[in-house]
Amino acid sequence: MNEQDEALKRLLQRAAPGPADCEPKRDLWPEMLQRLERPRVQIPWGDWAIAAVLFLCLVLFPETILPVLYLF
Repeated sequence: MNEQDEALKRLLQRAAPGPADCEPKRDLWPEMLQRLERPRVQIPWGDWAIAAVLFLCLVLFPETILPVLYLF
C-alpha cells in the first residue's frame, strides 16, 4: 500500500471506530431455547380457503387485480 492508502485507512478508522465491546452482556442461549419451545402460530383453515379463492379469482380474472388493490 502506498502512503495515500495508509492515510485514508487511518482517517476512516478515526471517523468510524469499531464498537468497543462486541460481546453480549448476557447469555442469549436460554432465551433462544425458550423461543424454540413456544407453540407455533397456526392459521385457521378458513383463512387458507379465503386466500386460495382470492388467488384463484385473480388468476382466472386478471382484470380484477386493480380493483382489489384499490380496496386495500
